[in-house]
Parts: sequence; structure tokens; C-alpha cells
Amino acid sequence: MMHPLDATANAAGPRRQLETASWFAVVRAYLECNRRYAQMLQHFDLTVTQYEVLITVQRLGDGAAPKAIAEQLLVTRANMSGVVKRLRERALLRTTASAADGRSYLCSLTPDGRALLGRAQAAAARFIRAQLAPFADAELAAVEKLMHRMRDHLAGLEPDQLALGAADEPQPAPRTGTITDTQEQP
Repeated sequence: MMHPLDATANAAGPRRQLETASWFAVVRAYLECNRRYAQMLQHFDLTVTQYEVLITVQRLGDGAAPKAIAEQLLVTRANMSGVVKRLRERALLRTTASAADGRSYLCSLTPDGRALLGRAQAAAARFIRAQLAPFADAELAAVEKLMHRMRDHLAGLEPDQLALGAADEPQPAPRTGTITDTQEQP
């Protein structure tokens, strides 16, 4: 089955075909990476989100507020509550009432949580090394640079306007050069 973007790309010419192929390549690589990463974390009975919460509590230190954890992970505090509850039920996190605000609580890793996180972090490091092993340092640097640029560009897009037809307005001219160019294009 052909994806609607494939049909539009084929009708619009080489640039649109390249845009569509590049977009699909990024999305598919992300999805495969996330699937494999989640599969690796299953060996520790952790989801990606649970693992990220444990790492964030470790980084923020004992007494991390759910609001601060949520801000670090770019999720809502409501989503955080369910994850914290499950980690607490597994005795990986402990929560204590906040002395400053009796309505909220603070999170700390338990000894079991620290131990599990240490094992999971070692596996995650092995996963990342294995994932990136076939790429040269220059390729990794170029991908990092491109993905930062992509994220910054995406942050400036207005999806609502694009959905309502503003996409038909002229777009900035594409940059020229290669991904390994070190000088920024205008």
C-alpha cells in the first residue's frame, strides 16, 4: 500500500521525492531505534519512560519533585504520577512529603532502584555503542549537527498554520552543500 506522501512526492518532482524519502528515513530509524531500545529495557522490566524517570531522579538527586522530573522529560505531571506510582510499587522509587509544600511529594531512588538503574545504564551504554559502531566519527558528528538543526527548525514551525493551508506559501530555498560542511549556510 502506498503512503499518501509517496503519491504526492512522485507527482511533485525530485525535491519533494527527496524530502519525503528523507523524512521517512528519519522516522523509520527513530521507530526502529526506540523499538530495539525498549526491547533491551524489557530485560530489566522497565519501559523507556520508567528508565528515563529513574535516570532523571538520579541526575536531579534525592528529593526530586515530579514537576522537575516532568519538565526534564517534556511530559505532563499527570503522566508522571502514574509512572512514579508504578516505580514506587516496585520499590524502585520512594516518595516523601515535601516539607515546603505538604500537598506535593519528592522522589528518591531506593537501593533496589539504584542497583537496577546501574545495570540498565550499563546495558544502555552497550546498546548505544553497538548501534553506532558502524559509523565513523565524522558521520556521527554530522548526524548530531543535522538532528540539532532539524530540532531547532521544527521548533519554529507552526503546525496549525501548515494544516490550514499556509504550506502553499513559498518556503525558504533549500540549503546547498553537504552534511559535513562546517560553515553555516545563510
